[in-house]
Amino acid sequence: MVKLVYSPQWFYGKDILIDLVSIFVLCMIALFSIKSYKIRKNRNYLYLALSFGLLAVSFLFKILMNFNIYFKFLEKSQLGAITETYHAMRASNSIFPISFLFYWLLTLFAVYVLYSIYEKQSISNHLLNIYLIFVSTYLSYPDYYVFHITLLVLLALVTFVYSRKYLNTKHFATKLAAYSFGIIAASQIFFILVNISNYFYVVGELVQLIGYAVLLSTFIMVLKYGRTKDTHRHNRRYAYFYTR
Repeated sequence: MVKLVYSPQWFYGKDILIDLVSIFVLCMIALFSIKSYKIRKNRNYLYLALSFGLLAVSFLFKILMNFNIYFKFLEKSQLGAITETYHAMRASNSIFPISFLFYWLLTLFAVYVLYSIYEKQSISNHLLNIYLIFVSTYLSYPDYYVFHITLLVLLALVTFVYSRKYLNTKHFATKLAAYSFGIIAASQIFFILVNISNYFYVVGELVQLIGYAVLLSTFIMVLKYGRTKDTHRHNRRYAYFYTR
């Protein structure tokens, strides 16, 4: 049996609005990274754009998945604790499993790309890690808890990398980035606890939104100070979030 709805009934649809805001933030950062690459010709900007772009697309699949679920269930007369087998859901609508799978894969792959920007590895290691992401997704799918535990581990690694970079460089934007990814990682803990209470799902969505809001503030800061008269000094202090 696979539980398909983790949100309280009163929160149906509101998580979709939160995800739309997250998509806006991610797209803004991806576009800014592309613009920065055109100016500085640093490939790390392209990898950042790829990572945040993939995250934005993954949220689109999540929205499609949730909209499909909420729409089907709201048509029913009873909206209590709804649990159906994955097989039944797949037989009734192929949109759900496809959206679910792409949401998982794109999210995990995007976070791995973000991690690999600062943790340089050989091509063979990259290929191995990507293969393991695909295999673990296939074997655990559609286990909700395995996905969020895996995402928690990856985000914790990203947070560690940015924290270490901040300790070495003292760049303020890197500090904000470490905070933001730490907050997003913490949100996964609340998603894991939904079996205790579905109100943890609401808390997880809100905490995740706060994390992306901190990322947006970092983006605005870099954009703002990058246009000041003392461009060189501010870029060195604030733009380190985007470079190695």
